[in-house]
Amino acid sequence: MKLSVVSLALMAVAAPASAVVGMDAKSAGAGYTGIASGDFTRAPLNPALLTRFQESDDLYIRLGVSALAKEYEDALDQVDDTQDAIERFEDKINAMDPNDPPTQADADALLRELEALDDTRLIGEANLDLGIFAPSKSLAWGLTIGGYVVGNGDFDYDDNDRVLVEQALVTGVFDPDQLQSEGVAHAVVVSEVALNLAREFKLPSIGEFSIGVSPKYQRLDTYLYRANINNYDNDDYFEDEYLSDDSGFNLDLGFYKSYGNWRFGLVGYNLVEHSIENVEGHTITLEPTYAAAVAWQKGIFGATLEADLVEDESFVVESNAPQLLQARQLVRTGLELTWTHLQLRGGYVTDLSDNYDDLLTVGLGITPWDTFSLDLAAQFGDDEERGASLQLGWKF
Repeated sequence: MKLSVVSLALMAVAAPASAVVGMDAKSAGAGYTGIASGDFTRAPLNPALLTRFQESDDLYIRLGVSALAKEYEDALDQVDDTQDAIERFEDKINAMDPNDPPTQADADALLRELEALDDTRLIGEANLDLGIFAPSKSLAWGLTIGGYVVGNGDFDYDDNDRVLVEQALVTGVFDPDQLQSEGVAHAVVVSEVALNLAREFKLPSIGEFSIGVSPKYQRLDTYLYRANINNYDNDDYFEDEYLSDDSGFNLDLGFYKSYGNWRFGLVGYNLVEHSIENVEGHTITLEPTYAAAVAWQKGIFGATLEADLVEDESFVVESNAPQLLQARQLVRTGLELTWTHLQLRGGYVTDLSDNYDDLLTVGLGITPWDTFSLDLAAQFGDDEERGASLQLGWKF
């Protein structure tokens, strides 16, 4: 059981419930912003950004990874404590040492650990992507290959276990496989191959603006593993009986415009609704989402404000199903200070739906000679919510 929860932590460890393929460390450090404030190197956030570049920029390649987990230390400790309590009680029942017989105190010790499972939950997200981008005003392009996972581990105490444990004191028989308290590992993985295309236009009434589109091939994989707490085993996660998958095409659409020191962005993600059923028959849906942003840049200082325009209910399942995500509508703010080869970033994320705690982000970018780039970011929230992002890039 120890190994199973550690594996879940690694599998399901990106802002709360806002993972997006291409959500890079630059964005993560500045409050997961970038729809309006970014440039062509962040096209997956807004494909229209492919038209924003410097004259010396020809090509950019990047590799990024990020992860965030919540309540993981308490969850791992509680599962370990429960495992140890089950083992101690089973050993004492089996031994039936007349000099040290099992007592009600031993039963109560196990029951306390089992009851604590109701407050034990592990939540996390992770993101990995590889991208190549070629900016242009006439026909810019990019290619992104990546994916993200959102998942959790949930543990529930069943009051029938109290009868089983206390009867063991009388009968001298205790079979931990009969415990009805259980653990559930629930996750969905979104994998994508996206082609980013953009072009700048000019109209007399509004001047220059850019439109970008990202057609993509998308695959959803669901993982739902449920087991008695004594038999919970990470080796079973990827057995066929716990997995389901579905593939299809999807589309992102973006808009970008600058006006003096101001930048404006508007993006629609996953405009084609994509649904899949997990192995227990619950429908999991990736829904269209929309976000708008305004940014201001002058000299070394930049600031941005972004907001989801609708509540996102992607991966929210029925109330009687193992929970995956809750509805959310995020507002994100970010700041960036840029010197020649150094960027300092900070940001803040809040949920208007009040289902997720606020998140504070910090980031550092190093870009020697504007050729190689290293970007790092960290995220901090309540209940031991911690995250980290790393991105390497090469500009030609």
